[in-house]
Amino acid sequence: MKGSCLNYSDTFFSLLVPLVVIALVLLSKRIVLSLFVGIVLGGVMMHYQNPLEIFSYVYQKISSVFYSYQEGVIEPNWYGIYVFLFLVILGILSQMVVYSGGVGAFVTWARSKVKDARSSEFIAFIAGIVIFIDDYFNALTVGQIAKPLNQIHASSRERLAYIIDSTSAPICVIVPISSWGAYIIGILQSNLPQGSSNALFVLLESIGSNFYAWFALIAVFLTILWRVNLPIMHKNINVNQAQSKQENSHKDSQVYLLIAPILTLILSIVFMIFYTGYKASGSLEIFTMLANTDTAFALFCGGLIALGVSLFISRKEIAPMDYAAIFINGIKSMLPAIVILVLAWAIGPVIKEDLQTGVYLANLAKTTLSEHSLLLLPVFLFLISAFISFSTGTSWGCFAIMIPIAVELSTQSGGDAIIAISAVLSGAVYGDHTSPMSDTTILSSIGAGCSLQSHFITQFPYAAIAAFFALIAFVLLSMGSSTLLAFAISSVLLISTFYILGKKYGGELKI
Repeated sequence: MKGSCLNYSDTFFSLLVPLVVIALVLLSKRIVLSLFVGIVLGGVMMHYQNPLEIFSYVYQKISSVFYSYQEGVIEPNWYGIYVFLFLVILGILSQMVVYSGGVGAFVTWARSKVKDARSSEFIAFIAGIVIFIDDYFNALTVGQIAKPLNQIHASSRERLAYIIDSTSAPICVIVPISSWGAYIIGILQSNLPQGSSNALFVLLESIGSNFYAWFALIAVFLTILWRVNLPIMHKNINVNQAQSKQENSHKDSQVYLLIAPILTLILSIVFMIFYTGYKASGSLEIFTMLANTDTAFALFCGGLIALGVSLFISRKEIAPMDYAAIFINGIKSMLPAIVILVLAWAIGPVIKEDLQTGVYLANLAKTTLSEHSLLLLPVFLFLISAFISFSTGTSWGCFAIMIPIAVELSTQSGGDAIIAISAVLSGAVYGDHTSPMSDTTILSSIGAGCSLQSHFITQFPYAAIAAFFALIAFVLLSMGSSTLLAFAISSVLLISTFYILGKKYGGELKI
């Protein structure tokens, strides 16, 4: 038997790579090393009978992020390439608004308008809710808007990363008019029983019981309101203070040199999201366009347009000899994040396709629930979905695996399919939100300007509290409570917990 033919979908060994990666991240706090070790371990598991193939396996997984080689033809992976180019453009754009004096001018203006760290964080929170079209777009754009305010009041970048992460996926999953909503509707459409409600209406009905998404938003609101800074937040703050000081050292100019590029970025990306969706589908129906949009290309085009606008309006403010430094510093600022994202995307197929971790966990859930009690179906679906998403670093992959299973199990048991779907959506978002391998976790740390390690470690307790009370809400639903009652009881407990934490750990960070 060839190593590449090994099947781990029915063995516990399919969990080995994600468990090793997560353990290494927690122990070593070195994300790049942990991800690379995970890819190598996957190669060993798939080709242990032919060790020489391990090297080509690792190379193939990493290179596949950029291109694939099939039947003698090289096919570029444009999705990944466009995202990486967008990150480079964003790094250069960030340097442009610094060197032009736009950041300095905004800081000067904001000192008289935004009085404290709480206000600056609420601006990030509101921006995160308003920008709901796409999680990538949300994470990176909110960071550009909020970072200058964050630096003025010395609010830690880890707190900003938590705010960004808690308002990207959670808001996208409960707003149907988003790339997430279109994707979920597409999965539901092909899995709902004949004669059942339209997929859009099913998604709309599931919003009220998508407890984790709501509780994540409530938790971040209370964290800002009551200045909840858990001990873990005090131990991991502002690893990039040197950069903050450098950024604030540049001259002041005009605020529009910062505002215009950001507004251009937002408007251009939104336009390109819908344009690419229309071009691919030929339809002006909003959900059809969102289901067919090319997010990566939209990000790239929007970033390029915003950079062009910034170069044009800043031409009188920037000395010609500074452009080299702007481009070099911009690229260098994004390289660590790009390396992490490359490895995160490379390890994805190892876990999902080769080791089939999600399939193993889904089959385990299906077998266990079929053989035992279906009374706690929403609870089991929430937990399994959270574990699949956390282990694989993708909520979308989890949706594709678990939504069909949730629909089938609820049909078999006579349970409520809406609640089952909500449990999957909630669990998948929680797992994605907290996974160190998730692209949204990585992009949130990029947007805030902190390290992925510190973001992962500091946000986990906050997200875990929201997940715990979401789990209680699903338990109450399983016991026969109404959605409204389950939501009310769990949210009161959540608010009470954060009130107590605010009393004990409230106050500003000492940076």
